[in-house]
Amino acid sequence: MPAERKLPDNTTLRQLRAQGWKLRHIAREYGVTDAAVWKALERAGYTDRKETTADLLPWEIDVKHRSTAVAQRFRAIMRERRGLELNATERHLLDTWLQALKDNNVVVNYHPDAPPNDASRLGGFFYVPRSPEDKWIVRMPKDGKRVVAKKKTIMADAMMPVGASLN
Repeated sequence: MPAERKLPDNTTLRQLRAQGWKLRHIAREYGVTDAAVWKALERAGYTDRKETTADLLPWEIDVKHRSTAVAQRFRAIMRERRGLELNATERHLLDTWLQALKDNNVVVNYHPDAPPNDASRLGGFFYVPRSPEDKWIVRMPKDGKRVVAKKKTIMADAMMPVGASLN
């Protein structure tokens, strides 16, 4: 015998969400977990996947590089794309960085083995001269596919020194 269904039907769930009910409120009302509500909404096709920084960048970023200033700037860009407001410090840091990229005519590239450099004291991210193929502030892989981490040495002369740090 199947377990008793605690949550309401899909139409009611959708209506509750449309009325502004948060997952935790629905969960409390029906005596289930937030995760159970999310799963029910997901099964019913009522969830939108949130775009993340991973969707923004063509590289798989090593954990040790996720706290760098460059990674923080990309997270700020992502928050803006979601319609969230940046605080004054984040706004200033992002604007300054974007202007420095433009002024130095460089874009961001990434390799997990890149040594510390002007882009990142921890390495990983580095700047390369902008080319005609660059449509944004990142160097896209030539084949357009996401770059997953593979251990391979990178030559330091492939990086673009820009004089002053763009962090």
